[in-house]
Amino acid sequence: MPPTRLLRSTEIPQADNLANVRRVLEALSAGVTAKEQIVEQTGISLRHVGYAIAAARVLGWLDDDDASLTPGGRALLAAPAGTPDERSHMRRAIFACDVVKEVAPDLFEPTPPTAVALARRLFRFTAGIGKGTARRRAQTLLAWRGQVLEQQLPLFPRRPRKRGAAAPAGAASSAAPGGGEGAAPGAAASSAPPGGGEGAAPGGGEGAAPGGGEGAGEQPRSPGARQATD
Repeated sequence: MPPTRLLRSTEIPQADNLANVRRVLEALSAGVTAKEQIVEQTGISLRHVGYAIAAARVLGWLDDDDASLTPGGRALLAAPAGTPDERSHMRRAIFACDVVKEVAPDLFEPTPPTAVALARRLFRFTAGIGKGTARRRAQTLLAWRGQVLEQQLPLFPRRPRKRGAAAPAGAASSAAPGGGEGAAPGAAASSAPPGGGEGAAPGGGEGAAPGGGEGAGEQPRSPGARQATD
């Protein structure tokens, strides 16, 4: 759906960091209204203090006098910083602001607009904005999206793992019944031949042939060999 009106350049935010916008609001809430004093209190540069004030106004957290917090701004500061409650306030404010409603209503879709597509929309529907500025401010809107969706639950649940797809932890080290690690049942007991010691032939000592002593296991001569010796 095309925008209903042409936006003004001042309606397009350029403060990437929403945490800094909150810090500037905290200073204003404490009665610090001069930008130079906000710089001293927050450590944010003068230029970025100006960006944060403009963004707070665009998001409905600050009145047009750039000093008085709105009920939405006070509700934001009532939520502890870095909590899901704070991100929920930020997300609602972004979704409700004019620039998002007019040119980026799909900002929070599972597949958001690309930076190129968003910059093209901003350039087309904002008065007095150049292409380079449009690209820069498109990045701001996408940065906001990333900050308020960060640490949220996945949009789609994970599929359950199929049975047998992966062995449970520790399965590799479990021993088979009746033997050592991974051994077949009875394998240790059947490793030696019956009736002898380790590797012994039946009825003899270590390596002995049946009916003889050590080294008595010579092979019988062939009939031809016996004839040759007779």
